[in-house]
Amino acid sequence: MAPPVKSPLPAMLVAVGSMGFWTLVIIAAVEESDALIGVALGLGAAIAVFAITVAVKRSRARSRERARILDQGTLAKARILSAKNNGAMNNDPYVDFLLEVQPEGGDPYEVSYRTLVSQMAIPRVQPESVVDVYVDPTDRFAVVIDPKFTS
Repeated sequence: MAPPVKSPLPAMLVAVGSMGFWTLVIIAAVEESDALIGVALGLGAAIAVFAITVAVKRSRARSRERARILDQGTLAKARILSAKNNGAMNNDPYVDFLLEVQPEGGDPYEVSYRTLVSQMAIPRVQPESVVDVYVDPTDRFAVVIDPKFTS
């Protein structure tokens, strides 16, 4: 099963809404219109609520998918080929991994995986380290590193 394709529509709506917001702000400033400022602020608030709602829904979907793979997946070994920092949350890095999954009785294959890694776990997830991964039974390219390595 292939991962769901993210629709570009939410991002487009936020972009168009943002352009509308700034257009209203500029017009309101030029015309010194309190009413247009109020409309612009209302539009800005609506855009913010929409963007947050979309982000929360996507985050929950990723969490459900991760939990499903941890619950139903097949345990395998994977060698970390590379690990690159890609941002952080609360001083813990998001890491983009390139893994060589070594399934029991099968040929090794490469897969990319991004996850949040505790600072305390960084020494356990360096290139050339071997970690346990759970492989989705319906899509061998959907994996989750065992949380004991990243927590």
